[in-house]
Amino acid sequence: MNFPLTAAIPRKILCVAVLLAFADQPIAQGQSDPGDLARQHFEAAQKAEAAGDLDQAAAEYEAALKVRPQVAEVRTNLGLVYYRQGKNDEAIKTFERALQLKPELLSATLFLGMAYVRTNQYEKALEPLNKAIALNPREHHAYLNLALCYSEVGRPDQALGVLQKAAELFPKDIEVLYELGRVYSDLSEIDPDSYRVHQLIGAYYEARRDTGTATEEYQTAIAKKPDAPDLHYALGNIYWREHQFEKAVAEFQKELKLAPENYMATWKLGNIYLNQRQYELAFQYLRRALHQKPDLPQAHRDLGRALFQTGDNEGAIQELKTVARLAPDESTAHYLLAQAYRKLGMTKEQNAELEIFEVLRNAEQKRSRRPTIMSSGADHQEEPSDPEPPQTR
Repeated sequence: MNFPLTAAIPRKILCVAVLLAFADQPIAQGQSDPGDLARQHFEAAQKAEAAGDLDQAAAEYEAALKVRPQVAEVRTNLGLVYYRQGKNDEAIKTFERALQLKPELLSATLFLGMAYVRTNQYEKALEPLNKAIALNPREHHAYLNLALCYSEVGRPDQALGVLQKAAELFPKDIEVLYELGRVYSDLSEIDPDSYRVHQLIGAYYEARRDTGTATEEYQTAIAKKPDAPDLHYALGNIYWREHQFEKAVAEFQKELKLAPENYMATWKLGNIYLNQRQYELAFQYLRRALHQKPDLPQAHRDLGRALFQTGDNEGAIQELKTVARLAPDESTAHYLLAQAYRKLGMTKEQNAELEIFEVLRNAEQKRSRRPTIMSSGADHQEEPSDPEPPQTR
């Protein structure tokens, strides 16, 4: 697989943080400030790097580190220069030392992984590349390199999962889509008609919003292995989004027989019964979902809505306040809170919640005018609209 292994290399890492680090050292009486000398070398390194003189830049960063060896950002900059020079062993050692000093530095983490890839140390690259994605889930090159590593160590399923996530985040990225196609081809050559291949292809088409093809692939996967977890949930999720509630219920129930811990299937059953005004069943499944996943804001929101619609305004307020805490950008919770306060005659609180609702709704409308990305399967959070009250999307 021919992934691009380089990313845009920053010429400097938060100069303010670096300069503050230079200054954050005690100075003995009568001595000159060594931070001034370190700062001079750092600024000279920046100028040399911007001019393309990488040898001089490296020398200046090294000089700065002799004065202030504990500044992780300067070590990261030095490692980036080594990386650009193709001095991969030196880059690896420098990034590792920077991360010992400050483990959460994104650039050091990402380029440590990429330096391992350059030197064909694919197993070692997995940890820093996964960490880079955790630090910045939109780090494009981390996904490509991580998928390459999984492929090279014989884990094509995981490579495919990484690229599917990248395709959701970057749906028009030609490199991602090209490599995704290559992995599908590789998997198909291994076992072109396995249930797993059909499941993964279904997830790809679902992420691309081709729900017809996704449905066919999930159905084929289920026919081949009906007792595999996640398959019935994935198919039910498509039916749920398309308001085919009877079919969705059947698939979610099948999923829960195989994997009763699937709180997303449990929540969505509660959501369906709420939309159908079957409150007893709605309460049953929503409370079960919250027992399994207490911080699931969608279930708190639906439970609050169910309580509101059945006249328990105080209970609804408690659930909806939880939603506002867990998901501050969720507008529907504030709309429902306003309605519950209105029922209780609490006009001041009602007006405050309506103001928050309007601000959040306006922000959502602005976002909706931009292209959006639909997540697939269990990660998808959007729910079918309910006629009362308005939904967030």
